[in-house]
Amino acid sequence: MLLVEEADYNLLGRDLIVALGINLIVRNSQIMVSIYKLTREDEDKINPKVWHTGKEAGKLVMEPISIEIERPEDPIRIRQYPIPLEGRRGLKPIIEDLIRKGILEPLKKPDGSYRLVQDLREVNKRTRSRYPVVPNPYTLLSKVPPQHQWFSVVDLKDAFWACPLAKESRDIFAFEWEDPKTGRKQQLRSTKLPQGFTESPNLFGQALEKILQAFSTPPRIQIIQYVDDLLLSGEDEVEVREATIKLLNFLGEKGLRVSKGKLQFVEPEVKYPGHLISKGSRRLSPERIAGILSLPPPPSKREIRKLLGLLGYCRLRIERYTQTVKFLYEKLTEGHNKKWTKEDDDKLEKLKLKLASIPALSLPSLEKPFHLYVNVEKGVAHGVLVQEWGGVKRPVAYLSKMLDPVSHGWPVCIQAIAATAILLEESRNLTFGGKLIVCTPHAVRNELNQKDEKWLTDSRILKYEAILIDSDDLTLEVLLTTEAAIRTKERRWIHASKIKGPVDEPKEWTITSEPGDTKLTLKRGLGGNELGRPKWSKKHTQDHT
Repeated sequence: MLLVEEADYNLLGRDLIVALGINLIVRNSQIMVSIYKLTREDEDKINPKVWHTGKEAGKLVMEPISIEIERPEDPIRIRQYPIPLEGRRGLKPIIEDLIRKGILEPLKKPDGSYRLVQDLREVNKRTRSRYPVVPNPYTLLSKVPPQHQWFSVVDLKDAFWACPLAKESRDIFAFEWEDPKTGRKQQLRSTKLPQGFTESPNLFGQALEKILQAFSTPPRIQIIQYVDDLLLSGEDEVEVREATIKLLNFLGEKGLRVSKGKLQFVEPEVKYPGHLISKGSRRLSPERIAGILSLPPPPSKREIRKLLGLLGYCRLRIERYTQTVKFLYEKLTEGHNKKWTKEDDDKLEKLKLKLASIPALSLPSLEKPFHLYVNVEKGVAHGVLVQEWGGVKRPVAYLSKMLDPVSHGWPVCIQAIAATAILLEESRNLTFGGKLIVCTPHAVRNELNQKDEKWLTDSRILKYEAILIDSDDLTLEVLLTTEAAIRTKERRWIHASKIKGPVDEPKEWTITSEPGDTKLTLKRGLGGNELGRPKWSKKHTQDHT
């Protein structure tokens, strides 16, 4: 076989490679081989009706779904957009295929006249939304045990069309179709849950979740659902293979169809959803990163919101995310005459560079304690959630949140209370009640015990106490940052970069940005073992290294 990177096709040996289902991936001047592992022996164990063939649509045996809209007595009257002849010719076989499969059906009034056309976007605006149960993609992958090393991904084909619509709800999705050959106009309506409907992911997700409750998941196998994509994981390759085959047969019996070409069958690394998942690690797929990096500067506020939506998908992976994208939020609050500047271009390029160098994050383990390092700077709470693996602390997520406007006027030591509480609540979505050790450069619990009513209202004190004091699984530690220096009565100035991990609380110690600057001195209280209230000192040290 001959491989030429610059060539569109590598002809020598290509037919055999395709026949064997082998993918060759060139990465960092190295060739990676990916082999389609669904063997003939495996296929013989799978009911063939689960595969999507294009001849028929899936069909779930379930109660038809009813859709409620606001002001049903007021019809949604939207004129049908004109479709050119060439476009109608291309759509004709698709429309006919959907009618043949029963996904669409002709619609007429009892008197034979046609109904008014309805725009699906207008239907979305008028639909009474149900409580969303679609999993949060930011925290979904945290449920994958880090010791799992074999994965399968099952992609359900045209899953929404497997859910029947109640007859009284079908008229909501009516539209007009003109046959390009005969010129005959006809009203069609959907009999199944339509694609593009804002409630479809939520409604199908609930239906699939209910169906999966009847599936007997093997003890050492984890199944995660995100809308119509299923991820199976386990430690043993054979167990994952058997569980995947069992799940495919179960889905086929329930009336769902699976895309055979998109099936990722028992792989050490899989893509799900938009992430590359492997043992103990998850990272954004190169395609998703490349898509964001290729975006041009947003010309309007609408495009800025789209960009923020894409970046928000990566927020757990971007250190100091809130501070980094702050300029984009500021552009949204500016007047209409404000234009995109060269300075904005530079900030966007720096943001893209951060995206290009995003590290792989560790999958959280509930069997190990979490460490949350928190700091506050310019009214923004920054933090990193880590766990120790092999003696090295690996990041699980980068967290950042803007403090509310009221807390911007507080002293930094009081802001640290709010920052710690905010990021602690954020981290709960990833720790799932596991033991958490919070490390900050401030004695936040001691500050909170002072009940400083000058800055904190009673409601805030109660809120922060519930989060920071009344948590049995929480440990608070004072940690020196790498920018600080420490002095005690027993030692001279020592830069914090030489100090590893939390330090024991001394009788007296001082934090300063640099030796010689204004210092923050903390002393033990006279009546107890806790550190007293921090006091600012204007003294300059002369004794330092």
